[in-house]
Amino acid sequence: MTVAAPRPAFVTADECRQWMAVTPLGNPIQALAHLLRQLNLLNRRNIDPNERLAILEVLRRPLLLAQEEGARRFVGKPLPLVPPEQAAFDSAQALWHALLSGYGRCIEAELKAGTEPTPKLALVIQRAFAIMGAVQLDIYRAGFEPTPQHWQALHELYATAEASRVAESEVVDTARQGKTPTSPQAAYAEVLLLHAASPRELSSRHLVWVARWARRWARKARILTAAPGHDEESIPLHIDLAGKQPANYQPTAGSDARWLETGGIRQSLKKRLSLLDKGSTPAELQLGDDCPQPVCGQILRHVYQRWCKGGSTRKHERRAVDGTCLVVPDIEAIYFHLAGKQQFRQPGYSDDDALRRERDEMATFGSIAPSSLGGLGSQSGHHVEEWKVIEEWSVVEESATGIHATHLVDENLARINQRQLLAVQPPGANSLLIGYVRWSMVTDDNRLHIGILILPGRPEPVALRPMDASGVREPYRPGFRLPAVPAIGSIASIITPPGYFRAGRILEVATGPVQRIRVLQLLDRGIDFDRVSYEPLT
Repeated sequence: MTVAAPRPAFVTADECRQWMAVTPLGNPIQALAHLLRQLNLLNRRNIDPNERLAILEVLRRPLLLAQEEGARRFVGKPLPLVPPEQAAFDSAQALWHALLSGYGRCIEAELKAGTEPTPKLALVIQRAFAIMGAVQLDIYRAGFEPTPQHWQALHELYATAEASRVAESEVVDTARQGKTPTSPQAAYAEVLLLHAASPRELSSRHLVWVARWARRWARKARILTAAPGHDEESIPLHIDLAGKQPANYQPTAGSDARWLETGGIRQSLKKRLSLLDKGSTPAELQLGDDCPQPVCGQILRHVYQRWCKGGSTRKHERRAVDGTCLVVPDIEAIYFHLAGKQQFRQPGYSDDDALRRERDEMATFGSIAPSSLGGLGSQSGHHVEEWKVIEEWSVVEESATGIHATHLVDENLARINQRQLLAVQPPGANSLLIGYVRWSMVTDDNRLHIGILILPGRPEPVALRPMDASGVREPYRPGFRLPAVPAIGSIASIITPPGYFRAGRILEVATGPVQRIRVLQLLDRGIDFDRVSYEPLT
């Protein structure tokens, strides 16, 4: 006996609106589950193509909103994702692909209807590109890389738009563009620009800015079938429509070669960078109300280099390495190993039983009981065994200031976040150095990759605390002193707990005799540290 497939809750746009009016969509998780089920049922059913498109257009805006709310469960998390975060990401991807499949059926129907270009074909292709861009953005925000199949599908869709003569046709997309018209070509360029911005080097917050800027300025990009002249001030990105790779700066040739020319984008970016330098605010330049200076200018220069000037520039040459390095991914573990395998404790304090008791108090109550004053500071919650953690990673590439390392994802691997402080012992070195994670991603072969920027100077473990005018004396906390390295112009600095920086603040540093220093400038900031310059006080 053959069981008929369940009927969708709606097969017309009017039924879809009625369903949405009575279906609880306030909870993002429930809403996404409801939408995914109905889209899957709809994709398996043969209905009028015009009605299918109308339904998808009704669903699209609430789906975009629900997906953005649902993404909070996996965006910006340390890597590798834990099972609930991974499940949330997988569900989001499933929903995007279900929506994409719906528009794919609309494209097929429109192509079968005739050979003449139509506004409807331009619209459904643009919608498909927009969804693929959303798929891609979530992949980056979850710490992954798009697959070769993703790029192949993207290029094939653009080839279809070209062959159908709708690539440059204007399309209205109020959900994403407001009143500004777009086109299939602009939507395709947007996705290529997003990847060209080196998204793995950006925080999830900054990635949202870049995605918004790519959407805005993609209309100014041109996709050419012949290489632009050498007198162009911007360097074009190369595209292989028959390939499985994103646009890049590696030359390509042949009938499937295309060039993404960004001269118009260059003019807009250069103008805004100049105005930012003169004191204009990002909001005045329509860069976003959520983009404060000076970070906005830094990110804008980041994309300017990668969209218009041939990619990032490197001060030091990278070289492939076949070896291993040691990585210590926790501040107290870093202190433990740099201090000759000595646990951090308050200066002048040596009772190990009391030390453990204070840690338990901090983990349980968030403070140290008065009878335990003088014990460890507030960064606690670690068992003794965890202080000793040190991992062996495989090295892929190495330069004078950085390492690209990789490790198989397994249950024992510590989670890593962007701009997290690490200690690393490069191949051939005999001691640990301090650095932080510039980028991280998990690849298809289930390996976690990280790029570590090594800070100059041999680190010295210290205990430090602020000396504020209130007279309140906080417990000491672990920190690290980095000496000046005159040969490369690096000044002496102190790595402190996050939030310690305030220009002019006095810190007490204990490495035996207690010394007082005055904080001068913020040099680096991560999720678990500040790096500051200082001057000693007599």
